[in-house]
Amino acid sequence: MTEVLLISETMVKSVSSISENLAGKFLRPSIIEAQEVGLKHVLGAPLTEKLKEMVLSGTLEGSYKALLDACQYYLAYQSVVELIPRVSYKINNAGMNTTTDEHINQTTWDEIMGMRSFYQAKADQYCLDLQRWVLKHYDDFPELQDGECYEVRQNLVSAASCGVWLGGLRGQKI
Repeated sequence: MTEVLLISETMVKSVSSISENLAGKFLRPSIIEAQEVGLKHVLGAPLTEKLKEMVLSGTLEGSYKALLDACQYYLAYQSVVELIPRVSYKINNAGMNTTTDEHINQTTWDEIMGMRSFYQAKADQYCLDLQRWVLKHYDDFPELQDGECYEVRQNLVSAASCGVWLGGLRGQKI
């Protein structure tokens, strides 16, 4: 199966405080998780897969191009949310650890989670913008009219990812 990213690593780095030197081996899985978990819950699997097919074949145009453009900031910030724990701790033969250097100060777990919450709040705001855009252009996408319509529709009215259940799938953690 060919891996298709709906946002570039460059875009994620350009809208966040991520270092230009961050290795793709950390950012790439974060982008994939943001689109395969986060975006699929907003757009539904059929529409997400259609976007990936069109990107892969180079046929992205019209409403689908506009939709992908509307997804960019949500995907960027959600990718950072997924990235923060991934780069904060490393798992190797010695177990799970952090690395230190004489010129680098390690952040605490609370600081890491605070930064993750900051980026999650930004991702939630862009998710809400995306949801409103999709609702406005709902009729342009036959994939939203299919069998998953009832599942997707409930995720187009709440972008909150807090621990309080607000109804629908948005309040549940995976």
